[in-house]
Amino acid sequence: MEEDFEDLKGPTMLLAAINVGFYVITSIIGGSIMSTGDLAIVMFGFSLNHLASGFLWVIITNIFTHSSIAHLGGNMIFLIVYGFRLEEDGIPDQTIILTYLITGVAASLFSALIFFEPFAVMVGASGSVFGLLGSVFGYQHKTKNPNAKKVLFVSIILFIFASGANTNVFAHFLGLVFGILIGRSRYFNKE
Repeated sequence: MEEDFEDLKGPTMLLAAINVGFYVITSIIGGSIMSTGDLAIVMFGFSLNHLASGFLWVIITNIFTHSSIAHLGGNMIFLIVYGFRLEEDGIPDQTIILTYLITGVAASLFSALIFFEPFAVMVGASGSVFGLLGSVFGYQHKTKNPNAKKVLFVSIILFIFASGANTNVFAHFLGLVFGILIGRSRYFNKE
Protein backbone atom coordinates (compact mmCIF):
# COMPACT_ATOMS: atom_id res chain seq x y z
CA MET A 1 0.00 0.00 0.00
CA GLU A 2 2.81 2.42 0.86
CA GLU A 3 4.35 1.80 -2.58
CA ASP A 4 1.23 3.35 -4.16
CA PHE A 5 2.13 6.68 -2.55
CA GLU A 6 5.85 6.71 -3.41
CA ASP A 7 5.27 8.96 -6.45
CA LEU A 8 3.58 11.50 -4.19
CA LYS A 9 6.75 12.04 -2.16
CA GLY A 10 8.92 13.54 -4.92
CA PRO A 11 9.81 17.12 -5.78
CA THR A 12 6.95 17.54 -8.24
CA MET A 13 4.28 16.89 -5.63
CA LEU A 14 6.17 19.04 -3.11
CA LEU A 15 6.12 21.97 -5.54
CA ALA A 16 2.44 21.36 -6.33
CA ALA A 17 1.60 21.23 -2.61
CA ILE A 18 3.42 24.52 -2.00
CA ASN A 19 1.51 26.14 -4.88
CA VAL A 20 -1.84 24.86 -3.57
CA GLY A 21 -0.98 25.84 0.00
CA PHE A 22 0.01 29.31 -1.12
CA TYR A 23 -3.24 29.61 -3.05
CA VAL A 24 -5.17 28.78 0.11
CA ILE A 25 -3.29 31.53 1.96
CA THR A 26 -3.91 34.11 -0.78
CA SER A 27 -7.57 33.06 -0.94
CA ILE A 28 -7.94 33.69 2.78
CA ILE A 29 -6.26 37.08 2.40
CA GLY A 30 -8.42 37.93 -0.62
CA GLY A 31 -11.65 36.52 0.80
CA SER A 32 -12.46 34.27 -2.17
CA ILE A 33 -11.57 30.72 -3.17
CA MET A 34 -12.29 31.42 -6.87
CA SER A 35 -9.90 34.31 -7.41
CA THR A 36 -7.06 36.00 -5.62
CA GLY A 37 -7.84 39.47 -4.37
CA ASP A 38 -5.89 42.59 -5.22
CA LEU A 39 -4.31 42.77 -1.76
CA ALA A 40 -2.71 39.33 -2.13
CA ILE A 41 -1.58 40.14 -5.69
CA VAL A 42 0.07 43.33 -4.45
CA MET A 43 1.64 41.56 -1.44
CA PHE A 44 3.07 38.59 -3.36
CA GLY A 45 3.14 39.54 -7.05
CA PHE A 46 6.35 40.63 -8.76
CA SER A 47 7.10 44.03 -10.24
CA LEU A 48 10.25 46.06 -10.65
CA ASN A 49 8.65 48.68 -8.43
CA HIS A 50 8.28 46.08 -5.65
CA LEU A 51 11.97 45.23 -5.90
CA ALA A 52 12.98 48.89 -5.88
CA SER A 53 10.81 49.36 -2.76
CA GLY A 54 12.61 46.53 -0.94
CA PHE A 55 9.93 43.84 -1.25
CA LEU A 56 12.54 41.23 -2.18
CA TRP A 57 10.36 38.22 -1.32
CA VAL A 58 8.19 38.83 -4.39
CA ILE A 59 10.91 37.44 -6.66
CA ILE A 60 10.01 34.02 -5.19
CA THR A 61 6.42 34.42 -4.01
CA ASN A 62 5.16 35.45 -7.44
CA ILE A 63 5.92 31.98 -8.87
CA PHE A 64 3.67 30.43 -6.22
CA THR A 65 0.87 33.04 -6.45
CA HIS A 66 -2.01 32.54 -8.90
CA SER A 67 -4.76 34.91 -9.95
CA SER A 68 -7.56 32.33 -9.83
CA ILE A 69 -8.31 28.69 -9.13
CA ALA A 70 -8.38 28.06 -12.91
CA HIS A 71 -4.93 29.66 -13.25
CA LEU A 72 -3.64 27.43 -10.45
CA GLY A 73 -5.29 24.31 -11.89
CA GLY A 74 -3.84 24.78 -15.35
CA ASN A 75 -0.34 25.37 -14.04
CA MET A 76 -0.52 22.40 -11.66
CA ILE A 77 -1.58 19.99 -14.41
CA PHE A 78 1.48 20.88 -16.47
CA LEU A 79 3.77 21.06 -13.43
CA ILE A 80 2.81 17.48 -12.61
CA VAL A 81 3.16 16.25 -16.22
CA TYR A 82 6.63 17.72 -16.78
CA GLY A 83 7.86 17.29 -13.23
CA PHE A 84 7.00 13.58 -13.31
CA ARG A 85 8.70 13.30 -16.71
CA LEU A 86 11.92 14.64 -15.18
CA GLU A 87 11.55 12.31 -12.20
CA GLU A 88 11.09 9.36 -14.60
CA ASP A 89 14.26 10.43 -16.43
CA GLY A 90 16.11 10.08 -13.11
CA ILE A 91 16.84 13.79 -12.63
CA PRO A 92 17.70 14.42 -8.94
CA ASP A 93 15.05 16.01 -6.72
CA GLN A 94 17.11 19.10 -5.91
CA THR A 95 17.79 19.68 -9.62
CA ILE A 96 14.06 19.66 -10.41
CA ILE A 97 13.31 22.08 -7.58
CA LEU A 98 16.19 24.40 -8.54
CA THR A 99 15.10 24.32 -12.19
CA TYR A 100 11.57 25.35 -11.16
CA LEU A 101 12.91 28.20 -9.01
CA ILE A 102 15.63 29.44 -11.37
CA THR A 103 13.49 29.43 -14.52
CA GLY A 104 10.55 31.06 -12.74
CA VAL A 105 12.65 33.81 -11.19
CA ALA A 106 14.62 34.42 -14.39
CA ALA A 107 11.48 34.47 -16.54
CA SER A 108 9.79 36.99 -14.23
CA LEU A 109 12.83 39.21 -13.84
CA PHE A 110 13.86 39.31 -17.49
CA SER A 111 10.33 39.73 -18.84
CA ALA A 112 9.83 42.63 -16.41
CA LEU A 113 13.15 44.25 -17.35
CA ILE A 114 12.63 43.93 -21.09
CA PHE A 115 8.89 44.14 -21.74
CA PHE A 116 6.95 45.70 -18.87
CA GLU A 117 6.47 48.96 -17.05
CA PRO A 118 7.96 49.05 -13.53
CA PHE A 119 4.49 48.97 -11.93
CA ALA A 120 3.18 45.95 -13.88
CA VAL A 121 2.55 43.10 -11.42
CA MET A 122 3.05 39.47 -12.44
CA VAL A 123 1.92 36.27 -10.76
CA GLY A 124 1.92 32.61 -11.66
CA ALA A 125 4.04 29.52 -12.07
CA SER A 126 3.95 29.58 -15.87
CA GLY A 127 7.58 30.65 -16.29
CA SER A 128 8.62 27.81 -13.98
CA VAL A 129 6.33 25.29 -15.67
CA PHE A 130 7.60 26.25 -19.12
CA GLY A 131 11.09 26.00 -17.58
CA LEU A 132 10.41 22.39 -16.63
CA LEU A 133 9.04 21.72 -20.10
CA GLY A 134 12.15 23.29 -21.65
CA SER A 135 14.43 21.24 -19.42
CA VAL A 136 12.63 18.05 -20.51
CA PHE A 137 13.28 19.00 -24.14
CA GLY A 138 16.87 20.10 -23.47
CA TYR A 139 17.71 16.94 -21.56
CA GLN A 140 16.05 14.62 -24.07
CA HIS A 141 17.77 16.40 -26.96
CA LYS A 142 21.14 16.17 -25.18
CA THR A 143 20.68 12.44 -24.54
CA LYS A 144 19.45 11.89 -28.10
CA ASN A 145 16.05 10.68 -26.93
CA PRO A 146 13.76 10.22 -29.96
CA ASN A 147 10.91 11.89 -28.02
CA ALA A 148 12.70 15.26 -28.02
CA LYS A 149 10.99 16.42 -31.22
CA LYS A 150 7.59 15.51 -29.79
CA VAL A 151 8.34 17.50 -26.64
CA LEU A 152 9.35 20.51 -28.73
CA PHE A 153 6.15 20.24 -30.78
CA VAL A 154 4.03 20.04 -27.61
CA SER A 155 5.85 23.04 -26.14
CA ILE A 156 5.08 25.13 -29.22
CA ILE A 157 1.41 24.11 -29.13
CA LEU A 158 1.18 24.86 -25.39
CA PHE A 159 2.88 28.20 -25.90
CA ILE A 160 0.31 29.16 -28.52
CA PHE A 161 -2.72 28.02 -26.50
CA ALA A 162 -1.48 29.33 -23.16
CA SER A 163 -1.07 32.80 -24.60
CA GLY A 164 -4.35 34.51 -23.85
CA ALA A 165 -5.39 37.87 -22.55
CA ASN A 166 -3.55 39.00 -19.42
CA THR A 167 -0.89 36.36 -20.01
CA ASN A 168 2.81 37.12 -19.75
CA VAL A 169 3.82 35.31 -22.94
CA PHE A 170 7.34 36.63 -22.46
CA ALA A 171 7.67 34.74 -19.16
CA HIS A 172 6.41 31.59 -20.90
CA PHE A 173 8.94 31.97 -23.69
CA LEU A 174 11.83 32.94 -21.40
CA GLY A 175 11.02 30.08 -18.99
CA LEU A 176 11.10 27.68 -21.94
CA VAL A 177 14.44 29.06 -23.20
CA PHE A 178 16.06 29.02 -19.75
CA GLY A 179 14.73 25.50 -19.21
CA ILE A 180 16.23 24.28 -22.49
CA LEU A 181 19.60 25.78 -21.54
CA ILE A 182 19.48 24.15 -18.10
CA GLY A 183 18.36 20.79 -19.53
CA ARG A 184 21.26 20.83 -21.99
CA SER A 185 23.83 21.89 -19.40
CA ARG A 186 26.39 19.52 -17.93
CA TYR A 187 24.86 20.03 -14.48
CA PHE A 188 21.54 18.55 -15.56
CA ASN A 189 22.18 14.81 -15.38
CA LYS A 190 20.93 11.70 -13.74
CA GLU A 191 22.09 10.97 -10.20
